Amino acid sequence: MKRKRVKKLAIIFNLKRPGVKDDSCEEYDEIETIDALRRELKAFAPVVCSIEQSRSLVSDIIRAKPDFVFNLAEGIGAGRARESQVPCILESLNIAYSGSDPTALGVTLDKYLTNIFLRSAGVPVPCAFMIKSSSEACLLKSIFRKDKLFIVKPRWEGSSRGVFLSSVVGNFRELKERVDIIFKKYKQPALVEEFLKNDEITVGVCGNDSPFMLGMMRIKPRFEARTPFLYSQENKREWEEKIKYEPQSMIKKNIKKAMESSAIKAFKALELRDIARIDFRLDSSGVPNIIDVNPLPGLSPYYSDLPIICKLNGKSYGYLVETILRESFKRNGFKAPLRRRYK
Repeated sequence: MKRKRVKKLAIIFNLKRPGVKDDSCEEYDEIETIDALRRELKAFAPVVCSIEQSRSLVSDIIRAKPDFVFNLAEGIGAGRARESQVPCILESLNIAYSGSDPTALGVTLDKYLTNIFLRSAGVPVPCAFMIKSSSEACLLKSIFRKDKLFIVKPRWEGSSRGVFLSSVVGNFRELKERVDIIFKKYKQPALVEEFLKNDEITVGVCGNDSPFMLGMMRIKPRFEARTPFLYSQENKREWEEKIKYEPQSMIKKNIKKAMESSAIKAFKALELRDIARIDFRLDSSGVPNIIDVNPLPGLSPYYSDLPIICKLNGKSYGYLVETILRESFKRNGFKAPLRRRYK
């Protein structure tokens, strides 16, 4: 069957608003990211347009008539299905798009469901509890033993929303305080997860029928501290001063092998598509545990983890965009773009 070409490509996204001081727009993109992505995509379609998600999204899409959508949209509102909003609309309009489908996006945004799902698939994950009310928190008084630490975070958020340095707790009083903050500020259940004190490593996975690893990197504090390192919102916002990213060449071979195996196993089990970033921490035995799965990873060429992974491993931003697009075009029955001379 002859594959057709993409003649018009649209990017759909949510834009950060200037002057917003809380983390309500943390998942959204800056205009510089959209501009950078648009420049790369112009090599693969004669016409590239940008559409910001709004109440007029359906009419905006119908008016634009794209053959294909590069989806960056995180969704509007605070519900756990918000990342599925744009893919659902696109499927109802029979328009092909990049990335995972609404079901996979809904499951992976919910950190508790993801933990249960991966555990049942035989993928190592930390011990986790879900708390729906302040009274339920009392059931966890006995978990603090043998110097264990726990991290308390919103059940369905991304981009480290609700994850601060104070989110790691060592006693019930601290746990109760963090749980109450999540109920009040984020208006959703809290996830209480065992905090693994060893290395944090993030892995990029790409593909569909035969997913493959794009690369990985270790995330470390630039300066040593007495407390265990957390890739928190404070650290992410000041990453240039506080964070050190190490290439996969500095990770032990046995850990790399285990991590690649678990990442691809998780990608397949969750039936993800095209691209995902999968975050790990090592437990006390050195076993990589998945702590987060993000099928809508940030693509800022300046500070997002996936572009940094590619850069550390000798690959350009253009190579990353083309690789995602090539996999998605193939899956959707479009003619694959001609390979450009990227590293």
